[in-house]
Amino acid sequence: MELTVEPLKVLIVDDEYLIRNLLRMRIDWEQQGMTIIGEASDAAEALDQVELLHPDIVFTDIYMPKMDGIELSRILMERYPNLKIVVVTGHDEFEYARQSVKLGISDFILKPIRASELLQVTAKLRAVIEQEMGRECELIKLREEMKQSLPYLRERFVNQWLSHVVPEDELHEKARFFGIPISSSEPGLRIAVMEVEVALPQAKIAAPEVYPHLSETSHQARQPNQPHQLSQVRREPQHDQTHLSWHQTEAHPQPAEEIHILLRMVGMRQVQAFYLQDSHTLIVMDPHNRIVVLSLGADTEFANQVQQLQEELQHSLKLEGCKVDVTVGIGQWQSRWGKACVGYREACRALDYQVFVGKNQVICFEDLVIEGGKRPYHSDAQLLQQLQFYVSVGAGEEAVLLLERMLSVPFSDVSQFRMAALDVVTECQRAAIEQKLEGEHALNKEAVAAIFTADHLPELKSMLEQHVRTVSDVIQAKRQAKEGNLIDRVKAYLEENMGNAEVGLSSTAAAFYVSSGHLGRLMKKENGQTFVEYLTQLRMKKAEMLLKQTDLKGYEIGEQVGIPDPHYFSVLFKKHIGRSMNEYRNVKT
Repeated sequence: MELTVEPLKVLIVDDEYLIRNLLRMRIDWEQQGMTIIGEASDAAEALDQVELLHPDIVFTDIYMPKMDGIELSRILMERYPNLKIVVVTGHDEFEYARQSVKLGISDFILKPIRASELLQVTAKLRAVIEQEMGRECELIKLREEMKQSLPYLRERFVNQWLSHVVPEDELHEKARFFGIPISSSEPGLRIAVMEVEVALPQAKIAAPEVYPHLSETSHQARQPNQPHQLSQVRREPQHDQTHLSWHQTEAHPQPAEEIHILLRMVGMRQVQAFYLQDSHTLIVMDPHNRIVVLSLGADTEFANQVQQLQEELQHSLKLEGCKVDVTVGIGQWQSRWGKACVGYREACRALDYQVFVGKNQVICFEDLVIEGGKRPYHSDAQLLQQLQFYVSVGAGEEAVLLLERMLSVPFSDVSQFRMAALDVVTECQRAAIEQKLEGEHALNKEAVAAIFTADHLPELKSMLEQHVRTVSDVIQAKRQAKEGNLIDRVKAYLEENMGNAEVGLSSTAAAFYVSSGHLGRLMKKENGQTFVEYLTQLRMKKAEMLLKQTDLKGYEIGEQVGIPDPHYFSVLFKKHIGRSMNEYRNVKT
């Protein structure tokens, strides 16, 4: 938005015609970027003129009948805070006029009115007004940008809410700003997390084409009191599937990730159309590109609606030559707005269970908990986090001992133990992913399937312990190989740079982006020597070779092996070799 420069409007208020005329004629107002839009002979007339003409600047005399200029200025400042007022006063009224500055008067000029003073005042007023107009213009621009960004900001807020980033006392204020209908009188929500995936074939993919009816779907609403059905907004039966297609071509390859993103966008659009008339349902995309549906209010038919939505999406989302999977996890009803994070975590956990029960299902968290009066299994987040740590660092024995502790709680039946096994397998897989294991090392599907099909607790425990130990051992082997490779590279580095007196544990660790403590421990573990002992031995061997093969003086050899202090080098040499340099040279062969 650009600032439009228009003449500033000026109103002159004085009970003497000659003074008003003098102000009008004293300067070229047009040249100052101003125009006189009217005159008033007293305060009452001035108030009417201001309301009618909306001037930017008012010049007013102090002494006028009935109401003086100071009182007029006070009233105008209250009614029109942005109006600029200049008081015209004589020398004998100067102190009185100066009090008007406290009211917010912009300036005052003395009688007799001089053109130079008037020009100075008008120039200053114009600069101030233009600056204010510029700030207002920038504020309008920022508000417009914020308005355009509002959908993104709203989605980010909802994701923060799901992550429990938003404190409870701020929740209502922010929700009100984003138009989210939550109230303290009827708290409660239920959350579903939906994952749309496609297994792409090994083919070159051209840009997908979405059938034209899709854009219509997102703009059509279901009528009130009608069931949630996508089919009701479809106009043509032959278009009852959202069909993405591509062509194999060498000229126009299409990245697989783009197909995944486009498919999720299509799914998001259809979910939004499904709930278009439901103001108490929020739909956002979470950081993992999964569609999240939040139902605010009473927990009535939400699960049934989500089941119907899943079936509709599975039927309507089609990708030529590929299978599209739509899987949903639903959390339990939460009776407080601040517990949205709990419902979201439960929905995500239910969704994760697809690894064991299969895709294209709606999985409710409460169905994962054994009912019938038995005490349900509850995850111990602290123990699970500790288990993941042990597995991640390859501490298999510690991981197994912790696993035994975790499995020492009484289980009602095999089903409850399988819930615990799900937690353990999940943590092992997270550790494997963290350590970048691939293939069967990341997840041995046969071993995991066997764990969840075994019928006896002793067998289950044995298999789970073996799984934990196997993943830990693979990670440990990988770490050892990596550490061994690091030590080899450090040794080569020291061999090449031992002549630099600045080379030490800290500088070497920094060169390989590891901590000094970690490198020191690895050197001690691999060589049975401290870092300093190894480097000193390396330098003494090089010094011994130079004594044998050259005629260099002792201090010159010290400099070449990184020990420039002749005395210190001499002491070290005798300590490590068993004789002084002169004695060594005299007997060298």
